[in-house]
Amino acid sequence: MKDSEQILNVYLSHRLHLVDVAAGIIGCRSRAEDIVQDAFIKATLVQKKGTEIQRPVSYLLQVVRRLAIDFLRFGRIRNEIDVADIAVQNLLCDPRSPETYVGSREELVIIEEVLASLPDHTRLAFEMKRFGDYKLREIAVVLDLSIGRTAQLITDAMAACQAALDNAAPRN
Repeated sequence: MKDSEQILNVYLSHRLHLVDVAAGIIGCRSRAEDIVQDAFIKATLVQKKGTEIQRPVSYLLQVVRRLAIDFLRFGRIRNEIDVADIAVQNLLCDPRSPETYVGSREELVIIEEVLASLPDHTRLAFEMKRFGDYKLREIAVVLDLSIGRTAQLITDAMAACQAALDNAAPRN
């Protein structure tokens, strides 16, 4: 059996247990599903680089635990897909309809207004993370803050953008 088939078989046969482990750490089953899928992808990439995984079940459990702990520390920043990112992505891609384009433009205007209203450090941290693809450590150095405080600023900016978009959403 090929290594890639082995990791796939382990993933398929132990997926529910891996999800249970991740959900036990982060407290959210749907996010746990994402974490387990990320762990599988990481294991597959490791194998594609030519590294043999001796104990794939143990390896996947270790990766799932590490990703779940990372999610608790930074997940709301690094792993969560947010409406702000979707609005920017929709604007950058070829819109399928004029409604999609207008909706994305409106969301982007809301995000721009929210970012303009934030304190400078909060706005800059968010922009560096979301638009500049900087790492938390790099942002913390530039702003002369701790990594934890930097993460909090980005979380605050995300929450402000999300709240503004939620308040602007049409009520059906």
